[in-house]
Amino acid sequence: MSNLWALAQDLDEPGVYMLDADESRHVTTRRLRVGDWLVLFDGAGRRAEAQIEATRKKSVEVRVDSVERVPAPVSRCVVATAIPKGDRLSTMLQMLTQLGVTDWQPLVLQDSAVRSLDPEAKRLRRILVESAKVARRPWLLSVAAPRELDAVLADRDGADVGPIYFGDREGSGGGFEPGADLVLIGPEAGFTESERERMLQKGALPCAFSPHNLRIEVAAISAAVALNLVSGGGAQGGSD
Repeated sequence: MSNLWALAQDLDEPGVYMLDADESRHVTTRRLRVGDWLVLFDGAGRRAEAQIEATRKKSVEVRVDSVERVPAPVSRCVVATAIPKGDRLSTMLQMLTQLGVTDWQPLVLQDSAVRSLDPEAKRLRRILVESAKVARRPWLLSVAAPRELDAVLADRDGADVGPIYFGDREGSGGGFEPGADLVLIGPEAGFTESERERMLQKGALPCAFSPHNLRIEVAAISAAVALNLVSGGGAQGGSD
């Protein structure tokens, strides 16, 4: 059985599917042939084993006998961070996907170098799809529109949520408490004093991931690992 995953956005029932040009290219570059198997997924929880029936220059035809619907994760793991520059964003999203984080919330902070991001951008979508393929994960990482810190914290008012943590070199290095579901990461310069005070007022706890200063993506990955350790594994698990 091939470990190759390919996206099929309208995957909903058994039948014959024609992969689009990009996915077909992905299949043919792996030198898969008629009769070979791959895994289709739609990024929204549907997954199916598929057998190649025909290959053409710009299309691949596959047959699906059954479609599995993988339930959405019950526990949401939200990592909210300042937005990394350039290719560092891609690196971060790939790692968060592999580590089972369900939601990334881009933050606009006082010292943010990047202050805008389009969650519907084609490049971002491509990163999320490719990341899910590598992780063999049927659900794409959810990316929200950028928000300011106060708006994200306000969502927690009166809600039945777990502990909130934020990255801080002066914080505890003991990890997270069970039930943690939100971690806030600032830019390389760190949160400003006023931002720090507002988080503390909301009950957020400072946590140090390293004695050294970390880039946004490194801190985010460290937070995802800490979430996995306290939960006993990623929300959308597994590797093989």
